[in-house]
Amino acid sequence: MSDSRSSDEATVLDHNYDGIQEYDNPLPGWWVWSFWLTILFAFPYTVYYHFGEGPSLDQAYEAEIADHADKLLATYGKLDSTPATILKYRDDGVAMAGMASLFRSKCAQCHRADGTGMVGPNLTDDRWINVKSVTDITTVIRDGVVLKGMPTWKDQLSDTQIVLLASYVTKLAQSPKPGKEPQGEPIAPFAANP
Repeated sequence: MSDSRSSDEATVLDHNYDGIQEYDNPLPGWWVWSFWLTILFAFPYTVYYHFGEGPSLDQAYEAEIADHADKLLATYGKLDSTPATILKYRDDGVAMAGMASLFRSKCAQCHRADGTGMVGPNLTDDRWINVKSVTDITTVIRDGVVLKGMPTWKDQLSDTQIVLLASYVTKLAQSPKPGKEPQGEPIAPFAANP
């Protein structure tokens, strides 16, 4: 005996809710496989990026900003460590965004990301240990202060990066924040002390 029902009737399920019948309409095979593959992919992804060594979104963003800043450094050319140059670039938003990223990656371990000091001194107050003028900042960054634990950066940073990083430090000094207790001697604001 043959089944005389049409193909539409064969897909109608026996369920009947308030006169509404349910069709058996399975998902396409490619969709089901994609669904299972995304679930399987989620496990190693979570382990690598959330619990392993994979970069976080913040780290990836910082790396992208640093890469962009490196490309922009080529447009600045070689900068001399003069008071006028250092003070000029602290108002350059693009350069300071790149130097903020560089500061966080190289200097935050000792000075905190906001410059308020931890092992190293607070860079936002008006007191300085090895700085009497604005050009001394580049000297400290370049040559370090080995006896105080400040490493030398001349082998890892270019002269332009050192000058722009000094500009960033002077920018930090424009916005005092509470942090590590003051160390060193007070000096006049850098704009008045070139």
